[in-house]
Amino acid sequence: MSTSNAQAQIELHRALAPRYAYRYSLPFSRLFQQDWHAEMISHVPEGAARVLDLGCGTGFFLSELEARHPGAVGLDISHDMLRVSEQYIPGARLVTGDAEKLPFQSGAFDVVFCKGSLHHVRDHVRFLANCREVLRDQGVLIMSEPCNDNPLIRFARAVLYRKSPHFDEGDEGFTRKGIVRLCEQGGLEVVKVRKYGVFAYVFAGFPDHIGILKYIPGNVWITRFFLGLDRLLCAIPGLSLLGFHILIVARPRAAS
Repeated sequence: MSTSNAQAQIELHRALAPRYAYRYSLPFSRLFQQDWHAEMISHVPEGAARVLDLGCGTGFFLSELEARHPGAVGLDISHDMLRVSEQYIPGARLVTGDAEKLPFQSGAFDVVFCKGSLHHVRDHVRFLANCREVLRDQGVLIMSEPCNDNPLIRFARAVLYRKSPHFDEGDEGFTRKGIVRLCEQGGLEVVKVRKYGVFAYVFAGFPDHIGILKYIPGNVWITRFFLGLDRLLCAIPGLSLLGFHILIVARPRAAS
């Protein structure tokens, strides 16, 4: 990241760290996050062992990766976020660092996960090129980022990023075509694209922003229903436009 953006993100996430801990403390929200993580983890190739969670934040996802792939590494620019992670995964292999200047050797990982980190940086191609660099030749990048294919979602997200103190106004979402193009420019070949999250994303994913579900009895069962409905919606070509996130699976492009 540029020095100015890196510092801005550090300051922003210092303030957000307690909110993330609260977000994951509610059973219905935790259920949503676990489903999201399971969807991402389902794309890990058989035999993968060396795993990096790039932009691991408070470590909730990293704890699930560690359970399946012992020795998983988490990197985040915010030391305050990493301190929160100690409650989820004590003794984890954590690195405070900039995603645009990865402190790892070439080909160090079989899988790089990126859950909502790309939109926080300003040089997207460099970020993705770094992901490609630390992946082995047969490795994969599994990434989930805000999707702006729907004009209404794009407008709402733009307003939120500019008006809310919990976001940086320089952050942005991506269209399907746009993020695929960025991956290609970063030396990656996209092998799978899926949409994720509609009703569960809005009502269960972020109770620190939209908290109505926490006041409704049976919110865990409501979340389960939303998750099933979201899968159906995101699987139908026309209705997948409703998806709030886009999940990308990419691998290093072979040298020509």
